[in-house]
Amino acid sequence: MKRLHLACGQFRADPGNKPANVAAMDRLAAEAAKRGCELVLFPEMALTGYLPPDDMPSLAESVDGPSAGTISDIARAHRIAVAYGFPELVDDPERRFNTFIVFDSAGAEAGRYRKIHLWDTEAAWCAPGTETPVFDLNGTALSGWICYDTRFPELARLEFLAGAEVCLVPTAWLGPPEEWDLSLRARALDNAFFVAGSDLINPLSGLECRGLSLITGPHGEVLARAVPGTECVIDAVLEPETMLKQRRRVPLRRDRVPSLYRPLAR
Repeated sequence: MKRLHLACGQFRADPGNKPANVAAMDRLAAEAAKRGCELVLFPEMALTGYLPPDDMPSLAESVDGPSAGTISDIARAHRIAVAYGFPELVDDPERRFNTFIVFDSAGAEAGRYRKIHLWDTEAAWCAPGTETPVFDLNGTALSGWICYDTRFPELARLEFLAGAEVCLVPTAWLGPPEEWDLSLRARALDNAFFVAGSDLINPLSGLECRGLSLITGPHGEVLARAVPGTECVIDAVLEPETMLKQRRRVPLRRDRVPSLYRPLAR
């Protein structure tokens, strides 16, 4: 892992208004770049807002669609990698995913993740992902998950075993703030890696999200925390030695007992 200056950008989504939400990402990416950040993470469904299931299919776009092209240009213009969540349309017109994508600072796709554990009515409009990719961004092994996935520690452990050093978690958190805080920090502590969660501010009744963005380190410590409900950028410098020292002190990989864990896969 290389030293990484990472930011989370949170904002109030304008439901269904892609140009307005892209403009917000542009504004906050510029602020993160001004601070010297190399990567900015935006929330789950940052492109569209988190909407009722009947509203999502018509808003889905492919990874080479117009919004992705604009956000790729934003990354290139500000010379900062950009990660954000959106409803992904694939070749099958009946098949969509809840996805986050990362564009590097040159505007090229660096990695993509499709949400595996679907919350409540999400299954009405999208299919679950099936992969836990780990990808390189300038010498750092990135992985991650989306929102409800945070409640499944098995997923984070798979990414740890695959070599992840920093996990990105775009979120539209509907549950209690205390549960989000504890579960995100626990996943970091469980695996001695860095975790950044960027939470949407979503205004829709019954689908309210508060803006609880958080960056946490390998001890489960809070490195940066947003003020709930405010448009802002939070940032932290992720030092590789912090992770390496914790992994030497607590040798999780060495002390696992996989032979006992078979019931977890039943």
